[in-house]
Amino acid sequence: MPPSDRLPLRQQITRLLPHKLWSYLLVTTGCLAVISLLAFGRLHSEFGIEAMRSTQDYKARLDRIDALLVAVLNAETGVRGYLVSGRNPVYLDSYELSEKEVGPLLEKMSQDFPEGSPDRAEFEMLRGLVALKRSLLDESIRLGQPPPLISQGAGGPGKAYMDQIRTSIDALRARLEERNHQVVEESVRRLSSIQRTVTALAAGALGLIIALFAVQQRQAALRARIAELLKHENDVLESTVVQRTRELSDLASYLTDSREAEKARLAREMHDELGALLTAAKMDASWLLRSLGANSSPDIQARFRRLIDTIGSGITIKRRIIDDLRPPLLQGLGLVEALRAVSDDLRHEYELKLNLPDKDIHCPEQQALAVFRIVQEAITNIRKYANAHHLELGLEVKGSDIHLWIADDGDGFDVASPTLNRHGLAGMKHRVQMFEGNFSLISAPGKGTRIDARMPLLDGPPPPESVHHQPVA
Repeated sequence: MPPSDRLPLRQQITRLLPHKLWSYLLVTTGCLAVISLLAFGRLHSEFGIEAMRSTQDYKARLDRIDALLVAVLNAETGVRGYLVSGRNPVYLDSYELSEKEVGPLLEKMSQDFPEGSPDRAEFEMLRGLVALKRSLLDESIRLGQPPPLISQGAGGPGKAYMDQIRTSIDALRARLEERNHQVVEESVRRLSSIQRTVTALAAGALGLIIALFAVQQRQAALRARIAELLKHENDVLESTVVQRTRELSDLASYLTDSREAEKARLAREMHDELGALLTAAKMDASWLLRSLGANSSPDIQARFRRLIDTIGSGITIKRRIIDDLRPPLLQGLGLVEALRAVSDDLRHEYELKLNLPDKDIHCPEQQALAVFRIVQEAITNIRKYANAHHLELGLEVKGSDIHLWIADDGDGFDVASPTLNRHGLAGMKHRVQMFEGNFSLISAPGKGTRIDARMPLLDGPPPPESVHHQPVA
């Protein structure tokens, strides 16, 4: 046996149990990892949304800048067509539409480049150039002539304004692209950092899952080991209890048989020795009384007669003691008649209900004696404690079993009371168990008592192992 198996069970279980701190630490770390994953996941989403919004804002600004340039070009094209076609008003539709679009576009662009931004000056210059360009176009429509400023191939303020507008728009677009590029790079850097952090946390969470699985497996193995130890201890304890119970049962059976054998021996000796002595003494006293006759005084004759009566009383007491030690009716007439004789002595004390078979039950002497002793013990208890008025005694054979019951309407008692004197009840129960029977007791305070004993009916002398027991060493 390994040295650890020789330790007490409590110490073995204590050595097998894992330290609880590891479980708490793993659970706490797992919770922190999950919370961190959720936080970084949310941060990753926020950065992604921010980058998407920045991209959308950049695209919207570029679209407004391009829309402004297209509106100015459309206005210039419409005015040129109007003048070239000889003032055909159809060509002014694009001009008028562009004029309606330029104002709102400049207002929105003013929000794109607020006061204090590095591109505000460039935007103010662009707005001024657009205003100058629009005033020149208005002047051309008012004069109704194609002025030099919009003529093909001619230089002048109109072309210069348009070139400056393109240059300003290109500068704003370049700055927007540069800032957007910086924003994208910063977003990519942040997202990459968060991605690395999330990857590390995911790897840590996976490691925690593996560790928790390993701890669970270890705990399962420890529980199996503890269950095995408990089962082994229970088997050992159960085996010990069974062995001790068998030894105590054998001892009780041996003591019961020894007591019955001793009673039988005392009954024989009293019948043979003491009975003979008392009978001889009574006969001698009677002979002396007859021999003395009239020659003796009246006092002597009276004393001889008293002596003869005393010896007769001693013989009667001797017979009663022998009957208690070894019931002669049980040996001579059988179990049923012996029970009838016992019940006859009870009729002047109780209202008796007797349920006995008409014919005797053929069973071994030891079994008949066990049934008779149970009845004797039950009657003794009823006389001492029950204060009963009605008593029922029954014996019957059902199939291959003997059923004995004794019931009274006395005071009863609590069968679960720890102060109850159970020696008589234990003796009755053991006598039944000697023949592999069942003993039951039903009682409650104020509700009387009923005893039931059932045991197999033996046809012949019982086997030595079921009744006779050797002394227990």
